[in-house]
Amino acid sequence: MITIEMPLIQAISEENRNYVQYFDEKLGHVPNLYLSMMHSNHAFGTFYRFHGRKNSLSLKEREAVSLVMAQLNNSLYCLSAHTMIAKLNGFSEEEIMQLRDGNANFDTKLATLARLVKSMAVRKGKNITDELDAFFDAGYTKEHLLDVLETMGESYMSNFLAKTMQVPLDFPEAPVLKKNDEDGND
Repeated sequence: MITIEMPLIQAISEENRNYVQYFDEKLGHVPNLYLSMMHSNHAFGTFYRFHGRKNSLSLKEREAVSLVMAQLNNSLYCLSAHTMIAKLNGFSEEEIMQLRDGNANFDTKLATLARLVKSMAVRKGKNITDELDAFFDAGYTKEHLLDVLETMGESYMSNFLAKTMQVPLDFPEAPVLKKNDEDGND
């Protein structure tokens, strides 16, 4: 198996070094996922601008989408990062585990969102009429739907980047989600 090392700071572009300085000042380090993108002169800047786009979803709703996607895509790095971020956004351990499973017994609107995201990802956007009806009935709009889809795309990109680049964990490892017997997702 090929091991892809994190880039050396001296080997990255000047623009990326500016991001390194920014994250060192704000967080004390650059998250490994971001650092791995700096093998390219442009990948991280493009991703970071997309990540920072305006979005009609709340931070909690975005985290719900990210947790569902990381679980479905079996991305340990993203599960670990978003578990920590979800805690910072006020979710409990139990709530995080429910969201990862595409549920939210603690909040009916988030439950509707999580079920839609899981259904769209598993069914590849097909046969989701019931979930879409429930989503709109819960008060979400077409703008919300588009922002959900963009957030799913962002998650998909980071999930597979983390797995492909074998990004080492720099967050506490997320606990394993015990799967239901009828859940066929890996």
